Amino acid sequence: MTGVSGWSEEEEEKEDGVISQNTYQKRELVVGPREATTEYITPEEQNNTEVVAQLGGTATIKCYTYFLGDEMVTWMKRDEDQLLTAGGEVYSSEKRYSVAHVRHQKLWELSLRDVRMSDAGLYECQLTTHPPASLFFTLKVVEARAVVAGGPEVHVHTGVKLRLHCTVELATEPPDYIFWFHNDTMINYLPKRPLKVVNHHFASSLVISNVTWADAGSYRCEPHLATPANLTLHVVEGEKHAALHNGHSEGAEQDTTAAADSAHLSPLMVAAAASCLLIFASAGHLYTLDSDWS
Repeated sequence: MTGVSGWSEEEEEKEDGVISQNTYQKRELVVGPREATTEYITPEEQNNTEVVAQLGGTATIKCYTYFLGDEMVTWMKRDEDQLLTAGGEVYSSEKRYSVAHVRHQKLWELSLRDVRMSDAGLYECQLTTHPPASLFFTLKVVEARAVVAGGPEVHVHTGVKLRLHCTVELATEPPDYIFWFHNDTMINYLPKRPLKVVNHHFASSLVISNVTWADAGSYRCEPHLATPANLTLHVVEGEKHAALHNGHSEGAEQDTTAAADSAHLSPLMVAAAASCLLIFASAGHLYTLDSDWS
């Protein structure tokens, strides 16, 4: 993203009615293809600059008039041939536009709030010099979106600690909030749930300390001015439950082993039975001989 470096009037601090100019803080923005300080910005460094704004956010286009004089500036949306401002007056029917003039910086700043996709296009900063001088800026509008790592399907065991991490991509300004929903219920501030929400600059983490079956379901990360991201959490048996289940399996294995041991002893039993049969057979044979002799 590229833009014009500088300070705004909001950064001025007043002490006893006197504006202190040594309290300004420089913004880290990029001018054209390279960085530059406000003291050396030339028209060539500003011209054809691309400014990126977030859908629903605020767009700010900075026009420095160094080396061009300190004449009045008019702002126009050139691709629609629409006059937006002249000097400090707003002529657009859109109430979303505003203009500021920071005289000691030779800066004319056009601001547009609640940015829409239709606001993208070519803007012209025109000075009332002779002949007129113009600088052109292209406004690009992007739609920020949330992304949850590991989605859209996540499988976890019961009893584990789970961290869901949501980042906001393509955002040009930090979101005012990032809400988490579980089955369409906002859970950021639920006191009875053993979970914690940790917010970062452009991200948020949802931490569940001990996953239970009740934690399964649909989750949604919904940042301000960004498309939300959805995730489905599947909860399966944890190690403790699996151990109990394996205990039954071990018992079954033990039963199977016992049956195998019994089968292992069966040949002895067969041998003993065979011996008995031989004895009975021998006794029967003797009985037959005795009968014959008689």
